[in-house]
Amino acid sequence: MDPVDIAQIEEQAFKRMAPVISHEIRNPLAIIKNSSYFIKAKLEATGGVDPKVAKHVGIIESEVKRADDTLGEILSYTRMPAPAPKPVSLNELVEKALSGWSAPDGVEVKLDLASKGPSVPADAPLLAKCVVHLVRNAAEAAGKGLVRVKTMTTASAVVIEVSDSGPGLAPEAKENLFTPFFTTRPRGIGLGLAYVKKVVGLHKGEIQVESGPGKGVVAKISLPLK
Repeated sequence: MDPVDIAQIEEQAFKRMAPVISHEIRNPLAIIKNSSYFIKAKLEATGGVDPKVAKHVGIIESEVKRADDTLGEILSYTRMPAPAPKPVSLNELVEKALSGWSAPDGVEVKLDLASKGPSVPADAPLLAKCVVHLVRNAAEAAGKGLVRVKTMTTASAVVIEVSDSGPGLAPEAKENLFTPFFTTRPRGIGLGLAYVKKVVGLHKGEIQVESGPGKGVVAKISLPLK
């Protein structure tokens, strides 16, 4: 069988499997969350909560949210809607996307936005999520360093460029950048860049990632003007 056919079969199987897994896991997660809330409310009603108990209830709530967010990422990748392009100001999209995201301590995010405010036909929610994925990855790579987000226009495209001051990519990571579920981090499921590539492809655009030892990473999304 052709390798492309195998990849398509695997993707279709994953699309069918993801919502089933999500449903079967989200139901018990909701029960755990409600039970945690009930326990906390009962303890507070008795006149106070032991700090150690409060700490562990908080851990339960935090981990339930993380698991639910992970399932949300899987579903947003497998159930991605077809883009509904409308004229979008790239500068406004970047600013709005990052307004709801907080940089980790020690990371500085600098915006270098084109003065003319380039516009492009795009699905704003899908593209905004791509910006957050790229900036979040850059912030994790930078450690205590700098992330720069730049917009620009070429003769035929608008460009979003995200760069970081981190150590650059290891060879294995470079080869598997867009492979779903590949990650070198202790947490995370490795769908961020796969999501970006899928969204950019649906917009008939391109994504390029450049990196060198000690030179950080530069990720560049190019979207056609027409």
